[in-house]
Amino acid sequence: MARDGVAASSDGGAFTLTTGGGARPLAIGAGLEWVVPDGAGGRLAVFTRKGGGRLIGFDGVWRARGEATTGGGEPVQLAIAPDGSVAAVADYSGGTVSLHRLRGGVPAAPTVIRHRGSGPDVSRQAGPHPHWVGFGGDGRWLYAVDLGADAVFAHRIEGGQAVETRVAWQAPAGSGPRHLAWHPTKRLAYVVSELVSTLTTLRIGADGMLTALDVQPTLPAASTGYVGHIAVDPQGRRLYASNRGPNTIAVFALDDPLRPRLIQQAPCGGNWPRFFLLRPEAGEMLVANERSPAMAVLPLARDGRLGPARDGPAVPKARFAAWRVG
Repeated sequence: MARDGVAASSDGGAFTLTTGGGARPLAIGAGLEWVVPDGAGGRLAVFTRKGGGRLIGFDGVWRARGEATTGGGEPVQLAIAPDGSVAAVADYSGGTVSLHRLRGGVPAAPTVIRHRGSGPDVSRQAGPHPHWVGFGGDGRWLYAVDLGADAVFAHRIEGGQAVETRVAWQAPAGSGPRHLAWHPTKRLAYVVSELVSTLTTLRIGADGMLTALDVQPTLPAASTGYVGHIAVDPQGRRLYASNRGPNTIAVFALDDPLRPRLIQQAPCGGNWPRFFLLRPEAGEMLVANERSPAMAVLPLARDGRLGPARDGPAVPKARFAAWRVG
């Protein structure tokens, strides 16, 4: 089990994060976007590189096991099925999701699924732009949040292939859904929409489809910005969303998980919080501020509120972080 974390910079570099709060360059090539553990002591990572996206399997000490192209040019996020048999990659600019069978931590060539759809914001929604992928709890459905198509797509997976595609939820026109988080114990999902900075609560039906139950702003009235990432704590007590522009982390209480209640707007300790990593075991949140020279650390209290930020690992223009991946 790897003891260190990893972070990606928008400058293209990758960094190892140490338990002491330090950062040092990690020589795995440029363009790291996302990393997940492969369930077998290694990790799977996706990269944006010249000539197209790459999905690479690594062992526990970052030795490459094998790689595959993603079939697109700007992969931004990836997920592995619960049984570890297949990985999925969201490609923002290509409007596609790729599926890769996994064997021994090595990804196979992609099967590419093309999304369809657009939205009224012509500068951001001229075509589909998947920004997040994730498997449902039983692995039967792969969900893809598409900012360009104003939709969450559901792809039914059998034998490592998508055999059916549905629109699981059609978001309001022009809202630009970006990331999704699952409730840990209830059949609920939460989606943040980038172009209108809202949080939507969704019920997961028996057929895998999603129904909107509640919508809340992630910003105070009269504020403008772009919501980025979302996460729910392991107990399902608090939900967090990052607000780029105002540079805050919105904290919602989930006492009623059907209707999240905003309880705090915490300064993120930098500029443009693209991503954050909850670390409840360490009592902190690690914030990847994409327009800052370093990451920030926010103390995480027992009640889920966030304290004043302090300087974090020296990762410039950080865009992603993960801990103990492997």
